[in-house]
Amino acid sequence: MRAALRVIAGRGAARAGIQLSLLALLPVWGADDFGRYVAAVGTFSWLQMSVAGVEKAALTAVPRARSLGGQVTWMLLRRAATPFVVTGVAAVALAPAGGPLGLYAAAAANAAGLGLLSVSAAIHRLLQRPGRDSVAFLAYAVWVVAAAALAFADVLRPNGYALMLTGGLAVVCAVLVALVPRDRPRMIRSGLSGVINRRVLLLGFSDVADAAGVSVLYILLAAIAAPAEAALVYVLVLISSTLGAFGVLVLRLIQPSISLRLRGPSGEGGRALARRVSGWTAVVAGSAALGIGAGALTAGADNRVLLGAIVAVEMTSFCAVVYAVFLLENTNGAVLSLTTAAALAALLATVATAMVATGPLGAIGAFLALTAGLVTKAAILHTRLSTGRGPVPVTTAG
Repeated sequence: MRAALRVIAGRGAARAGIQLSLLALLPVWGADDFGRYVAAVGTFSWLQMSVAGVEKAALTAVPRARSLGGQVTWMLLRRAATPFVVTGVAAVALAPAGGPLGLYAAAAANAAGLGLLSVSAAIHRLLQRPGRDSVAFLAYAVWVVAAAALAFADVLRPNGYALMLTGGLAVVCAVLVALVPRDRPRMIRSGLSGVINRRVLLLGFSDVADAAGVSVLYILLAAIAAPAEAALVYVLVLISSTLGAFGVLVLRLIQPSISLRLRGPSGEGGRALARRVSGWTAVVAGSAALGIGAGALTAGADNRVLLGAIVAVEMTSFCAVVYAVFLLENTNGAVLSLTTAAALAALLATVATAMVATGPLGAIGAFLALTAGLVTKAAILHTRLSTGRGPVPVTTAG
């Protein structure tokens, strides 16, 4: 418990420093430059989440794979590092070009680096070194605050700021990876690589789909709205994601033990709880979103009460759906096709709603789109689990 509290405190302090330092740059850069920066960051949020599949695979597979834990660990680390290496090289190569191309390349590298940081920290928690998680995130937070200070002094503009953050991530991640012990080389079990690839892909898809929905919002806002509107949505998403990130962190901390607890026949209880949570979420959040959407069409897109209400609905719905998916992902591998199908349907619902609602309703429409995706995912999970059509056979294979 004390180790978990240290990780939460370290992550919380790091997140506060990172977010507050960025928000402080809004008056320095102005709404236009700030809006362009957050649009670039938001566009590649899916890339950070794509690496989340590696983290979840590590937290579920390594505790179960006692004899192959070391091999699995390094196979997962290599998969997490590859996107950061590729995007980092692209960011350095495009840095002299500057402009939007350089900014978006640096934003992609930063997103991939944040994903690698989370995976590396998770590996050290599995190695019973949770203090390294806190130290790594605090060290990166100090780096971010230093970069923000330079930007506040007008030394760094958005492109340089993004590149400096990426450089800090490279150093912190390199140290964490270097501290992971290496087992003696041994033959890799036949088919192990394919199993890991499947788990990484399917475990990460739900998070990628959620992040891709946010990226679509930023792309639409950049195309049809002023940069200041993108900045407003970014600030609101930042507020919303704070609660969500805390909930996700708590789930990641308990995931190894939950993965062992829900293995095999015990997973039926986890699937039953996921069915109930997703059902209530679909009904309550769906009804609230319809009411708020109707009210916005009548009262106007600038109604701040309705905006606050839909943000609250989206926040609570996100936490509930993430919990339901978490329960399912820790039962067995067969259920991952269900969570993947639900995530894909949620992404399509988010995109369709965003295309219709973001233009006339602005920020309210953006959060209505996010909520529509969450309601869709919850409804599909509940329906498939209730009717027995979900691929959830009881196995002991994990």
